[in-house]
Amino acid sequence: MIQRILLGVAFYFLWIGLSGHFSPFLVATSLISVVGVVLLLTHLGLVARQFQPFSLVVPLVIYWGWLLVEIVKSNIDVARCVLGLGRPATPSMAWIETSQKSELCRTLYGNSITLTPGTFTVLAEGDRFLVHALHREGIAALQDGEMDRRCLALDEKFRGRIA
Repeated sequence: MIQRILLGVAFYFLWIGLSGHFSPFLVATSLISVVGVVLLLTHLGLVARQFQPFSLVVPLVIYWGWLLVEIVKSNIDVARCVLGLGRPATPSMAWIETSQKSELCRTLYGNSITLTPGTFTVLAEGDRFLVHALHREGIAALQDGEMDRRCLALDEKFRGRIA
């Protein structure tokens, strides 16, 4: 029971922190939504008995910080391309292999690719993604595997903590 309460508290503070709005209506609806999500996760069996959401905060913050830097760098690259100040677009598609064992971390990896401007996860099929990139270098960077290694490190930390 305590893990569900801690999960709800974590979700609630995330919701409030991201919204930045504190009107009574939004505070009440966010509370109702968080309770609903925690109940749904419990019903689906996605919360393990030993789940401790706060033990995963530091690895996630480190990953999100790294991803934010990558997003900013890619934004600058795409803007330069669009404005004609950088290298011209060389669109390409390729299959990218994934190393993650859990669906959660494969989803995180695919979404991280899509969140990074200039790359888009077109199709997820087993342990690989079909990715479209604005530049061939974007595909090469994904094939190099830095993002995959970082998601795999999270996967190892998540394993056993989330059912």
